Amino acid sequence: MPQELFGRSEECKIITEMLASARAGTGAVALMEGIIGTGKTSLLRWAEDTAREQGMVVLSATASPTEQRFSLGVVHQLLGTLPETADGWERAFAASAGGDGRPAEADYPLLAELCAGVGRAARRTPILLTVDCVQHADRTSLLWLGFLSRRLDNLPVVLLATKRCGEPASDQHLLVEFMEGVRPDRHIHLHDLSPSAASDLAASLCGHDHASVDALVADTGGNPYLLTEQIRTVPAGSGGPPPGGAGHAHPHSPDAPAGRTPAEPPDERMRLQAVKERILCMLRRLDPHCLEVARAASILGSPLDPAILADLCDVPTEDACRSLSRLTESGLLCPDAMTFRHPLLAGLLYQDIPCAERAELHRHAARFMWRRNAPREDVATHLLRSHRLDEPWMTRLLLDAAQGMVGRDPAGARRLIEKAVLHGVPDELAARAEGLRIQALTALDLPASARALSAHAAGQLTSEDRLQEALRLSDILLRLDELSCAREVLEDAREEIGVLDASAEARLRERLTDIRLHEGTYRPGSGDEGQDRLERVLLLRTASGDSAQAARRIADRFLAVPRAPYGSPTWYHALLALLWAGDADEARRHMDTEVRLARAEGTVTRIAEALAVRGLVQLHRGQLADAEDDARQALDLLTRIAAAAYHAGALARSVLIDVALEKDDIAAAGALLDEAPPLPGEQPLTWWRLHLLHSAGRALGRLGQAQRGLALIARCEEELARRGVVNPAVLPWRSTRSALLLAQRNMAAARRAAREETELARRWGAPFALGRALVAQASASSGDEALRLADQALEILEPAPTPLLFAQALYEAGRAHRQIAKVRRTRELLHRANELGISLGADGLVEAVQRELRYAGGRPDPRKDSPESLLTPAERQVSELAAGGMSNRDIAHMLKVSLRNVESHLTHSYRKLRISGRHELAKHFPPEEKESAAAPVLLYQPRATLTPRHQPRAALAPQHQARATLASRHELRTG
Repeated sequence: MPQELFGRSEECKIITEMLASARAGTGAVALMEGIIGTGKTSLLRWAEDTAREQGMVVLSATASPTEQRFSLGVVHQLLGTLPETADGWERAFAASAGGDGRPAEADYPLLAELCAGVGRAARRTPILLTVDCVQHADRTSLLWLGFLSRRLDNLPVVLLATKRCGEPASDQHLLVEFMEGVRPDRHIHLHDLSPSAASDLAASLCGHDHASVDALVADTGGNPYLLTEQIRTVPAGSGGPPPGGAGHAHPHSPDAPAGRTPAEPPDERMRLQAVKERILCMLRRLDPHCLEVARAASILGSPLDPAILADLCDVPTEDACRSLSRLTESGLLCPDAMTFRHPLLAGLLYQDIPCAERAELHRHAARFMWRRNAPREDVATHLLRSHRLDEPWMTRLLLDAAQGMVGRDPAGARRLIEKAVLHGVPDELAARAEGLRIQALTALDLPASARALSAHAAGQLTSEDRLQEALRLSDILLRLDELSCAREVLEDAREEIGVLDASAEARLRERLTDIRLHEGTYRPGSGDEGQDRLERVLLLRTASGDSAQAARRIADRFLAVPRAPYGSPTWYHALLALLWAGDADEARRHMDTEVRLARAEGTVTRIAEALAVRGLVQLHRGQLADAEDDARQALDLLTRIAAAAYHAGALARSVLIDVALEKDDIAAAGALLDEAPPLPGEQPLTWWRLHLLHSAGRALGRLGQAQRGLALIARCEEELARRGVVNPAVLPWRSTRSALLLAQRNMAAARRAAREETELARRWGAPFALGRALVAQASASSGDEALRLADQALEILEPAPTPLLFAQALYEAGRAHRQIAKVRRTRELLHRANELGISLGADGLVEAVQRELRYAGGRPDPRKDSPESLLTPAERQVSELAAGGMSNRDIAHMLKVSLRNVESHLTHSYRKLRISGRHELAKHFPPEEKESAAAPVLLYQPRATLTPRHQPRAALAPQHQARATLASRHELRTG
């Protein structure tokens, strides 16, 4: 099928049937009606080519508005070269002119003679008559076409005509009469292509990737003509799409291009220029005000308000409504939403308005919309494109709109603020404008916001404003790891302000404590007068590793609202203490709430920090995929504001490195180390960078650079000693050192490091920390000692919600049992570790377990290579149905099993997939992976009636045949 006929198979079928009917001696008439660019002419030309190939005579005409005053002009185009009608033309032309020079009515004999000539010619060879744009045909030609269409039943003639919607006809009554003579099934309505057909056409024309094709289809609305011209204007390998093309912004949005790029070739400019001129000509024909209203509509965007359009065009509202009706009938506007059907045309009309006039129209549109209480952001969009802000309300409205959108669209808010500042902000609004600009910068470029806020804070401010700006600036500097500068800002503010009230003093003290904790200068009891006693005790116990239970009780008190607000430094101190005390599930619950609150607030830095810390919590819980997803989101957000190398960015990279190591993706871990070296150089070794330093040491060991890894771990040891942190739950650098020393075959030193961590972990008393230390010590030991330590780790970790660490303990226990030749117990432990590692996605552990299993003479199942593969066929089927939204009762009814049976299968699936409920099943069974047409398989088949073996299958009862079929299907499915 030609490219122009994509999506027109039904229409082509109708035309083909009509041509066949004409060759059989029965004529037909058809009308193809559609808006501009839907392929009416292309379909007409295809019909002509098809008729010629079948031996028919093709007579064609194209009606034009400029020839409407010539009587029988279209008929002459059709029949002027036909010998059978040559004798009647002289009389026809003489009769068509009246005595006063005006066209006269064609008489019946003349119309009959022309029709008879067509009939004589058709009896010799079947004829196809085509008339393009029949709405522009002169009145006499319309009369003759209607005359002929009513006499085609016994003639081998096909009459095909096209009509463009919305355009006025030379004689509307004659046109309607002609249309009424067309059978309904041959009145073809052509619309824009469906998305799939438009995508196929675009792909066949340009071969672009799917994103480009989708953008082209969306911009042209699936209109074949616009789509074809757009693609021809932007050939493959060009620098980018033209204005109004793929990726084109809304015509009056700030990102809309003002014109074509200088590098664009002239012929490509002319192609879109031809489209624009064609649309402009059509608009001038539709209505006296149509062009003006269409241009104003391209300025206003959507939704279109007739009253505002009328004011903008300075025409009566009735005329504006009539023009809108014409635009809707012609297909330029959608009838329901009153928006442009094809964004490309809106862009072309917008660019046709001179720049100065366009800016003035935007200013008038903003004024009219403001008077009608339109939404502030809609009014601000027009003010942004205006060249003058000459009324007091305009600047104020820009700032109001910026304040409303700064949280969700900081880039747009910044443009509004800069527009207001450029045209002059009153003195009473200057401070507000600068504050909003800094707030927008915080979500766009954190270093730039620090510079802007420093300059702003140096101005004349009240005591309250001075303190507020100092707190904001110190928070930004803290997130940029400029800790000394942040501390100086707060101390200077305290000196300048003097006496502070209790609330201000508490906020200042809390921020200073947070800064000192990150830089490592905090010492409980030293310079912390007025600090909350419980917080001081919590920090002291956590650092010294003394009594996890006591630390957990204090953390619970802090996390209970309202002692410490969510997201505050004190809240994070309590949250991390809760995590290190061993309650990772409760910590995750609190972090889920904090992430939701942070997203609702919209502050990028708070969201990124919450996601990074939640990634750390998920890593403790062994949820590698969730930890990676959170850390990746946090890093992406920080990269967007140029702060990925600082503060929480280091924690996010640390989590990503640890996840990569657990997944045995050493290349990804190495790439993360190359992106951001763990040692900060001249910058202070902040708290989160310590985590990155520790993860980097682990990664270097896996990369075969154990000596470099030991150097980083030594730096960790030195820094933690300076901070007074000995708790192994905070950062297990001793077990990491043990693993690196094992890589160097230094067994004695490795055992000493692991033993030291075990002793400290016993004093702390948290299951996670102690289990981790015991696993490390078992790995560095051998024989009965290794077996004893591994069994202790299993006993401690099995009831704890730490599946990944428990799987590592199973591996160490299995390895220890193999060394003392307990083969059966070895295989049992390693099979459990293998299944658990697969369910968690810990590929590195799985590979080590399977290697050890082979040494023990076991056979790891090669089919179990993903969490889903661990499910039995029945568990998988029930999980797929539940993921699709079916209830347990419906699943039980469908599969003919009990409700308790379904619940049991789901419980086993949740355990194997390491998920908490059915809402997470979609991650493992997305809709596209489900079997679309597979019949349900009964989990437990009813026993069929025993049948003698010699009885043929055909003799079985129908119900027995059905049961046998279901049973065989079940056997095939379950293998």
